Amino acid sequence: MTSEIKSATAAQAQAITPKTSETDLSETTRKELEALGITVTEGMTASQAREKIREVRAEEAQGVVGGLSGEAEVTSDIKTLAATIGLAVADDTSTEDILEEIAEELEAQIDEAEGNPQELSTLMGYFRQLSKLDAEYTVIQEGQAKLFNAMELVSRANKQDMGLDF
Repeated sequence: MTSEIKSATAAQAQAITPKTSETDLSETTRKELEALGITVTEGMTASQAREKIREVRAEEAQGVVGGLSGEAEVTSDIKTLAATIGLAVADDTSTEDILEEIAEELEAQIDEAEGNPQELSTLMGYFRQLSKLDAEYTVIQEGQAKLFNAMELVSRANKQDMGLDF
């Protein structure tokens, strides 16, 4: 008896649920696609968009998304993220400062979007992208520091070998 009521209720709910066009992507979905670096194509359906989002998130979770990018590419991606969330940054702003400004702006936007789960989901996607870019930038900076230190050691060894030790 209970299963009959549940199935009847589910069938009734489905019958009265308004149908929306599968080709109409919500603004939230569009922003989420952009935040994940997915190009919105003409005629992309909502189900296709959701599938692409799931694929990218699965790849991110497995750590498969791309290789390590160069500093210029990561900085460009960071500036693109800043623009996506509506943050204007000057060309002479350091990458570290941009990362801090994005984090502050996202925190403010998350506070404003408390009652809107779709907006929160989009903002959390931006926050995950920020975390990924911050980690990549940190690895690049650490790699550059290690390379500089190695070059300094080689320079000192060469000076000693040549008798130019000061």
